[in-house]
Amino acid sequence: MAAVWRESGLQEEIRISRILPGPDQTIPESPDSDQDVRLRVVYAVQNAGGIDLEVDLGDGVPVKNSLMGLQARGHRVSCLSLNGRSVLDIPDVSTPSAARRIRVGLSGAKPFLWVESAIRRVQKGLRLPYFAFFDSFRFYEACLRVLPGADLCHEHHGLFGVGTALACYRLGIPYVLTFSADQLLEKELKGVPLRGIHRLVAVWETKLSLTLADRVICVSNATRRNLVSRWGLRSAKIEVLPNGVDLKLFAAPADPGSVQQEWGLDGGPVVTFVGGFQIWHGIEFLVECFRRVVEAVPNAKLLLVGDGPTRPAVERAISNLGLESSVQITGLVPQQKVPAILAASDVAVLPYPQLPQEMWFSPLKLYEYMAAGKAIVATRSGQIEEVLRDQENGILIEPGDVVAFAEAITSLCNDPARASKLGASASRQARQSHSWEHYVERVETIYRRTLKEGSN
Repeated sequence: MAAVWRESGLQEEIRISRILPGPDQTIPESPDSDQDVRLRVVYAVQNAGGIDLEVDLGDGVPVKNSLMGLQARGHRVSCLSLNGRSVLDIPDVSTPSAARRIRVGLSGAKPFLWVESAIRRVQKGLRLPYFAFFDSFRFYEACLRVLPGADLCHEHHGLFGVGTALACYRLGIPYVLTFSADQLLEKELKGVPLRGIHRLVAVWETKLSLTLADRVICVSNATRRNLVSRWGLRSAKIEVLPNGVDLKLFAAPADPGSVQQEWGLDGGPVVTFVGGFQIWHGIEFLVECFRRVVEAVPNAKLLLVGDGPTRPAVERAISNLGLESSVQITGLVPQQKVPAILAASDVAVLPYPQLPQEMWFSPLKLYEYMAAGKAIVATRSGQIEEVLRDQENGILIEPGDVVAFAEAITSLCNDPARASKLGASASRQARQSHSWEHYVERVETIYRRTLKEGSN
């Protein structure tokens, strides 16, 4: 255990000079791995409220698609999820409603629950920080019951969740951790940073989980650099695995008729953004750009598909610029409806601003736009610049350049043939490199490599 503390204290050697794989590179397979062996994998999601497998949003999309893909490849996969004061075991992620409750030990006893309830009431009444100590202990007990017999445990990282990592350490179960984003950085960008003891505990627990992991999967090279420089993780321990896309859903022909009728798209060019209304998505910047687009193409429409905390600011921007008749906000829509929305669109956009920290995530919408064959206008941000090739399968603009972004959109609205050519190129790349099937193959390779290294 002393080695754990040394590593979590950032005393291990950091090898930054290692060449980092790009998003289109495959992870080489070990030549002597046994591809016919089927694995029993337990996937853990302790962060309460973070992932809902019944809703195709955010991190739930890659989690659900990867687990269903592993099941389709013959592996036995179950998912542990925290639901209030219960830990649920989902034996088949395609039917998450068929979950069963895991019996736990001390954390399920009445005296424990009474003490927990009293402390939670005091915490809520005094507005004290949330540390998830009860949740972590409950999840730890559940893992001790479920993990024996598993070949490997894979967890989706969340703040204040160390139960899975500690259970894997105690049982000697190989442990893979997906670190999709630095949530401390996200909170800082949202203006709600953790402070004092709250932050110290979050940092310590995150370092402990990263240290105990046999392999850490992240979604972008920017996240990898952050894991090495900020968290002191060995580069050799990290795998970069960008998100993917459901080709059956987004590459299939879709009828735009109902979308055109519902949102009054009367034949003019349609520009679409799909995603959460977050500060790092640059939607207010997009609205400002679109004012210039409408000046050049009066019948153009902007369709904003999604919702989130910055929506009131976006609505004010639309009103202040007099764009009420040109911009529509749909609110949240089911993922199954997005292909029809994209089918009704001429241009899809990714207007990310210049962020205080390098853009660390892997935008699902990027791969969905590509699979749907849309002409894409995007800023040169993070993984986007690694995937899109300017003027070949999209148009790349410097973050914050209102004039250039607007001119790129306008040029595609006025040149459908060029837009179609860019979209076709993007679609080919999505089919070749970015399907969830391709993603799952890489996950499987990571699992087998982890198991092989653990047996040596």
